Amino acid sequence: MNKKPKICFVTSFFYPTLGGVETHIQNTAKELIKLGYTCEAYVSNMDRDKRIKHAPNEIDKIKIKRFRSWIKFSFSGIFFPGLFKAITTSNADIFHVHGYRHPFNFIFWFTKKPVFITPHWPVYKGQRKKWAQLIVDALDKFMGKYIFKQFSKTCVVTELESPWVESFNVKKQNIVLTPNCIPDFYFKKYSPQTFRKKYKIKKDELAIISVSRLHPSKGIDQFVKTAKHFPKAKFIIIGKDGGFQEHLQQLIKKLNIKNIIITGEVSEQEKIKAYAGADIFCSPSHYEAFCISILEAMSQGCAVLTSNAGGMPWVVGEEGLTFQDYNLDDFKNQLSKLINNKQLRKKFQQQGIEKAKKFKWKNTAKVLDKEYKKLLHKK
Repeated sequence: MNKKPKICFVTSFFYPTLGGVETHIQNTAKELIKLGYTCEAYVSNMDRDKRIKHAPNEIDKIKIKRFRSWIKFSFSGIFFPGLFKAITTSNADIFHVHGYRHPFNFIFWFTKKPVFITPHWPVYKGQRKKWAQLIVDALDKFMGKYIFKQFSKTCVVTELESPWVESFNVKKQNIVLTPNCIPDFYFKKYSPQTFRKKYKIKKDELAIISVSRLHPSKGIDQFVKTAKHFPKAKFIIIGKDGGFQEHLQQLIKKLNIKNIIITGEVSEQEKIKAYAGADIFCSPSHYEAFCISILEAMSQGCAVLTSNAGGMPWVVGEEGLTFQDYNLDDFKNQLSKLINNKQLRKKFQQQGIEKAKKFKWKNTAKVLDKEYKKLLHKK
């Protein structure tokens, strides 16, 4: 074994590509390095939609090795076969795969070393085209149990994910809770004035924000349709266009809504200041395995309301509210509680700040450290 145990993370994308999986790997690896590990990432040479021409081979002391992509067959499904030869010659002590139903899942054919998987609960029922869902269902039925059986441990990001993992005959003792978290700089309180002044939000006016990629799966149209019932509040949609912004703008025009602003993509600092300046955060997404934005919003004192899809109810817990996805009446009723009941809103804002503090990356890294060491010592 190396003087410092080495963990090799395997996934489709990594820095400079940003997203939930990439953030999870980067932050846990940073904390593992503090605990005495060396970390590297084996990834494709792709961004979400194009090849990366110039990219760093290291960030935060995490070595990055990129492999030439041959085929991209879905949003994050990429075949980069050079990976498999590299696995056979790697001096890593443990491989940790992030993502399920990917060609790279089969690295267990090329090594006898321990292999972990964090599948990130990729259910997305109702969000895929019918033919794609048929393929997914067939893969799960005929290969799912075999694939999961090959991994030493399966890491889940919420407790709600565990029953899905167990449906592939994974034993409870082989399931490890490693939730998404937020960086330490979110635990500093930022001024609300920058955001409120920029978007001309009055002192007594409630600011309600949604932060996500503007894509049909994120349910932002539900946010728009609900905004018309609360003309005295200001609704702000923040995020990069994922092909849905034009539809949203047309919907706003059709419904003649005057209290919505679409900001487009913003920097991390602008996003934090938006949370700090907002009163309520909404995630109307049709599916999220976790939704880190919930914790980001809580950390800056937003009351939180999300749909009941995926892992979001677990993240929200009793420190916020959820509505039944696709039920606009329920969305309106739950949001009305937060808008019209100041005492309830303030209670959730305070509880959310305390809850967010529990989700620190060093805590998730400590859980992984414990699980890794069990197998390293056995080895």
